[in-house]
Amino acid sequence: MQYNEPPKGIQELIHSLEEGRGRVWLQRFIVLLLTLIALGLYHIDGVKNFTAVEAMDQAQLGRSLAEGRGFTTQIIRPLSLHLQAPRATQAGTDPRTLIRAAHPDISHPPLYPAVLGVLFKVLPDRWVYGVEAGPRRRPPAEVAVGCLNFAGFLSLVFLLYQVGRRWFEVSIGVMAVVVFAGSKLNWDFAFSGLPTVWLALLCVMVAVVALRIGGAADPDDDGRPRVVTFRYAVWSAVLGGLLGVGFLISYAFGFLVLPVAICVGWWAPAEARIRTVGCLLLAFLLLATPWMARNVLRSGLPLGVATLAPLVGTPAFTEDQLERSQNPDFSRVRLAEVLAKVLSNSQFILSNDVPRMFGNWFGAFLLVGLLLPMGDARMNRFRWLLLAMIMALVPAQALIQTHLSTLSPFLNSENLLAWFVPLACLYAAVVFRWALDSFDFPYPLARWMAMVVPLGLCLMPFVLSLLPPRQPVMANPPYYLPVIRQLLGYLPPGAMVLSDMPHAVAWYGHLDAMPLTLRAGQDPKEDFYQIHDFQRPFSALLLTPLTCDQLWHSKLLNDPDAVWGRFYMDYLLRQGNIPSGFPLKFAFGDRYPENGYLFVADRPYWREARK
Repeated sequence: MQYNEPPKGIQELIHSLEEGRGRVWLQRFIVLLLTLIALGLYHIDGVKNFTAVEAMDQAQLGRSLAEGRGFTTQIIRPLSLHLQAPRATQAGTDPRTLIRAAHPDISHPPLYPAVLGVLFKVLPDRWVYGVEAGPRRRPPAEVAVGCLNFAGFLSLVFLLYQVGRRWFEVSIGVMAVVVFAGSKLNWDFAFSGLPTVWLALLCVMVAVVALRIGGAADPDDDGRPRVVTFRYAVWSAVLGGLLGVGFLISYAFGFLVLPVAICVGWWAPAEARIRTVGCLLLAFLLLATPWMARNVLRSGLPLGVATLAPLVGTPAFTEDQLERSQNPDFSRVRLAEVLAKVLSNSQFILSNDVPRMFGNWFGAFLLVGLLLPMGDARMNRFRWLLLAMIMALVPAQALIQTHLSTLSPFLNSENLLAWFVPLACLYAAVVFRWALDSFDFPYPLARWMAMVVPLGLCLMPFVLSLLPPRQPVMANPPYYLPVIRQLLGYLPPGAMVLSDMPHAVAWYGHLDAMPLTLRAGQDPKEDFYQIHDFQRPFSALLLTPLTCDQLWHSKLLNDPDAVWGRFYMDYLLRQGNIPSGFPLKFAFGDRYPENGYLFVADRPYWREARK
């Protein structure tokens, strides 16, 4: 019997898919397909509009850069006016121009807003200034920012896999990626509008370069020490440059300079330690110093408003009192109060944030692995670097925490541990594989199941979050976007709004906004009328549920800073009565707030719009 040979091309294709290069491409295609499916499901049900006020703040900074107005902000903080006014007077400028003209921002580093500015510059205007088409649609500009940050997320996943594959083996790279990309919290950060994913990417790059410096002096295969001269200077400069770039994205990234410098200085040979640490610090300062000098010229502080973050949350400046202060008294703050803040916040971070930073139970392998010395020199250096980083990030996060961590728990720019998660996933994967290798399985399938089942359990919370029922896209509370757009849409361009949600007013309303003043007609140093009468009049007052949803006895009745909450309650109880002498007399909603939002203006703009 004669058989016809199969076509040669098909035979080669089958062999390629089973054993050759085609198998690699098939695996990549499957990974890409699963990623697209997860991305699609997450976009249908998981993504919301900006919930972190820092995301709105930096987005409006990027829009100002795209419009050619420089590094200026539409969020005019009383504290920023207080810091910049003396410098403006020394320069021969009228301090009132700080509030009447484009207000220079001294709250944020420049790099991430500059990237957003480039993004908004290349996007069409209908994307940058467009509004959502329905209650289940997000603003187009936020979709664009989410896509930009998701590119950083994919880059981070790819780098994590490559590091795990090259340092250890393919299975460890895969496990690290599955644990990291299988956490909903990491996806939330990717689409939050915050630069967290880029900082996490830089954190992985810092670890790679630091460990490369540490391994440069290891003996080669013949047991001879390697040459260590110019190499340390170059890689140390690269490492300092990475830390400097991170500092220009988030000032808190500078807290990593000390632990990283200590580690690379310890690992370097004695004759190269000074050169290694010196090049690292020099490269960092070359990038960071020009911006700090700009802040000093503007405000007298190297980090601007962020310099005073350690004072926020002390008894002298509770909640958001500091940024709302027109004349803060810093003499009331004691060093013991700042130390008490650090200790109290550190206790909460260690007991809550550290166990939760993975988003699943896999973090237990990290906590156990950090206590176990490894036989491999690189793993021991990796372990000491992680310990140094976490020992720096925990007190740093405790020191800089403000009211922003309360407004958006865990999903905020003050969550420094989120940068640490990719490296933690990689180390936990190594420890998990080490624990797996210590068991003697009777057959290969049992070993494979022991690896797959725990990873599947790690993915389960994220998978369940993608299942019905569908969740609302709009973040409500603390604010409801359609109502904010409606109310602010009545105001003319150039209006200034006093609000408890100034970030939403600036980003969604394209208007200048100021946080609520501490007083209204009670204290001449901290008074609404000092700004309205003598610097720039307010066109409207917008109070959201952030103000009305407060404790009645301890807050509204007894707290002297709750003047605007009492204003809201007085308006409700007296059926639309506005205090005599208050310059904003026209309220929207016919005696009842619109969906809980009290909107008071100097003119009935909404009636004029109907004519």
